[in-house]
Amino acid sequence: MADKFAVTVIVPMYNVEKYIEPCLRSLLEQTVRDFEVIVVDDCSTDRSPSIVNGLSAEFNGRLTLLKMKKNNGAPGLPRNLALKSARGKYVSFLDSDDLLMPTALEELISIAESTAADVLHSEQFYAFDEESDELRLNSWEVGNHVKRPTLETNDIGRRIDGFCNRQFNWSSCLKFFRREFLIKNRIEFPSLPYSEDMPFSFKCLCSAKTYVRIPNIFYKCRYRQGSLQHRSVTPEQLIKTYLRVIVEGVQVLDKFMEAHPFFADVENHGYRYQAIGYFIREHCSYFDEVYQKYPAPLIDILNREALEPMLGKQAALVSYLFNAVNVGGKS
Repeated sequence: MADKFAVTVIVPMYNVEKYIEPCLRSLLEQTVRDFEVIVVDDCSTDRSPSIVNGLSAEFNGRLTLLKMKKNNGAPGLPRNLALKSARGKYVSFLDSDDLLMPTALEELISIAESTAADVLHSEQFYAFDEESDELRLNSWEVGNHVKRPTLETNDIGRRIDGFCNRQFNWSSCLKFFRREFLIKNRIEFPSLPYSEDMPFSFKCLCSAKTYVRIPNIFYKCRYRQGSLQHRSVTPEQLIKTYLRVIVEGVQVLDKFMEAHPFFADVENHGYRYQAIGYFIREHCSYFDEVYQKYPAPLIDILNREALEPMLGKQAALVSYLFNAVNVGGKS
């Protein structure tokens, strides 16, 4: 599909009637107009779709509202649907309760063009709370931040080392992608209830020829209690959800690395092990509260119930190993 716009901004949406208008108005306030917006409704039950339709005229034909056939509960598949319809040279992801700075797209287009980047990577962002508009500078990375656009090494092993040492944030919203790069490398989001950004960003990091860090702070992230990351769940729900994330996430990463030439070299198998180990460790931390409150035998029962639909007869073994790693002497 030929490029019709400089950028396609993709916004997945579910029951955000309080936030979707400010989100879209932050796009109307951009200092450039050469972009389209694709909002993908994940079967909202509130007024979110009608609010989007009500703003359509202000975008002068540059706003499209798509709808998923069924609710997915996570932004990955809605983003994939939008990518199939995108007509921008570049792609930007914006969550429906967040905002962009007014000069965001202008800055990102300029840097991407001057560096011929496959991926631009922003290290910092502005955060603000539900009850306050006060912005605070934040980062999900360790290490020093760049002062100017900086090309990352093409050594994939060094990139993976950095990724597994928290030197690269996972957020797709803090990046800017050349659409042709995503298409050529068949990079899409996995169907995970959480953490879909992590495998997606890992694939981009291993595939991009020109991966550029930038000092520009263009994203405003809203922290709210009703978001996916802040919902209260029962121990059973937490175990079921995050064991699914671990099992299916590892499968996604392993399948990608199995097909990637870098990992075919026996000398690079250690990086494959490192990446999967990092993914598992990061998600094991979500179980800490459960393991502190409940005895290992009870957790084993919950683990088996969650694992059996995915692993069948192997559920008992995996549950035991998982408990041994997370509980240790407690069992």
